[in-house]
Amino acid sequence: MMLAHFLAFKALLLGVSMLANKVFSNVRATNGQPVRANYIVLFPDGPADLSDNRLTAAQRVGSRARYRYDVRIVAVDAEGMLVLADAVMSLVGAVPDVTGRVSTPVRLVPGVEEGKGRYDSVTDLHYLDLSFEFWSQPA
Repeated sequence: MMLAHFLAFKALLLGVSMLANKVFSNVRATNGQPVRANYIVLFPDGPADLSDNRLTAAQRVGSRARYRYDVRIVAVDAEGMLVLADAVMSLVGAVPDVTGRVSTPVRLVPGVEEGKGRYDSVTDLHYLDLSFEFWSQPA
């Protein structure tokens, strides 16, 4: 179930033509050093909440679930970071397709602590972290 949701969210990212071949599930490195390139890191995660919308319901794998995914944009310059950020933000309002489930539209999670773009002089790379979430429930 968790893998299906992750793959559905990843498919949304890969559906944006600018992000083709730029989505990875870990930071790219060569010989222990970060690769200088423009790409996206999608961090997998399990459901943040399981709920049947009843106070007395027991949690079940098939329950209504909220999935939250963190996306790190890595770029060699600030402009590249913003171009990729625009592409990633196009996911807002998209609906992940998970077999046997109905999902709400993807939304940006407000107030992400890391969310501000930053430059790391050690790696000579720009980073921007964004978090997205959606709810999924049995069809």
